Amino acid sequence: IAWFCGLLAMAIVASRGAIVVVLAWSIVAGKLHKHKRSMIYWSWWPCWNFAFCCVTLPCGLLFGHYLWYSEYQPYYELGELQPYPDINPAVVPGKQMQDAGIVSFSEGVDVDRSKGGCFMGFGHTYCVAPIVYSGKVYSALAHSPTFGTYDYFAVGIDCCSCPNQDFRCGDWKNPLARGGLRSLDYRSRPFYRLAVDDWAASYMKEAKHPLFFDWVQDPGFQWNFMWVWATHAAVIGLLLPLPLAFLIGILAAQILRGLVESGAASPLDTPGPPEGLERAWARFLPEVLKQFAQEQEQLMALPVTPAPNYGAVPAAYAAALRR
Repeated sequence: IAWFCGLLAMAIVASRGAIVVVLAWSIVAGKLHKHKRSMIYWSWWPCWNFAFCCVTLPCGLLFGHYLWYSEYQPYYELGELQPYPDINPAVVPGKQMQDAGIVSFSEGVDVDRSKGGCFMGFGHTYCVAPIVYSGKVYSALAHSPTFGTYDYFAVGIDCCSCPNQDFRCGDWKNPLARGGLRSLDYRSRPFYRLAVDDWAASYMKEAKHPLFFDWVQDPGFQWNFMWVWATHAAVIGLLLPLPLAFLIGILAAQILRGLVESGAASPLDTPGPPEGLERAWARFLPEVLKQFAQEQEQLMALPVTPAPNYGAVPAAYAAALRR
């Protein structure tokens, strides 16, 4: 559907552009600039249509691209993964959660914001912080996971300093946050892994099967909100151009009316198609061609009367005129 809509939009823009090209070529090849007022009138709406299409097409493509890759695609990918409720990271190892998508953690689980890891590269800081029971990473083996490895990390980009002792990613301010959406940022995943290696080396811990999450309060709600927000935005994006085009059309019509009233533009004295462009005019400029034909019919319908004969001019009168 997306490809069909994109091709249809490009076809519409191409048709509007063809009209403008035919007009421009006619003005150059047929020297129609001599009919300045009529060419301004007949070029007015084709140029406005083409300009509006040139603005709305890239805006629509960019908006659709944003909605798909930032909302719809993550929504469907997370939907294909498994939801897990009431997970205790001190008991459930990461290797058993490789297919996790929407995870709610058990009571008492939190992010240790003061003991995070980081990696700086390509102009960004990649931040990680362990998701642990009691919200604290202790030294030695105190309160360590029963399986001996820390596998759950909250992640983010450019939301911490380096070294990372103040993790500020996701819902870090929300004391009710106790869930995670699996991070689907595949490009950043290797850098998150390097940040985990930095964390493990800094605190002498192990992370054999790290899983990366966006820290949120209610992961199920956040997942559903992706689709709801994107759909609402798409509907608004579809409906907004209609009143906008209507207002722009009214403004352009008022400007054209002012040009006609001032004599700068006129539908009269319409030129005909230059030689070799008759079929192009019939295809792309039928209204202009129709107006030209009507004007020619009106000229041909005018009665032709012979010039009156007033006789020879008297010689004395002609001599007086020469003086």
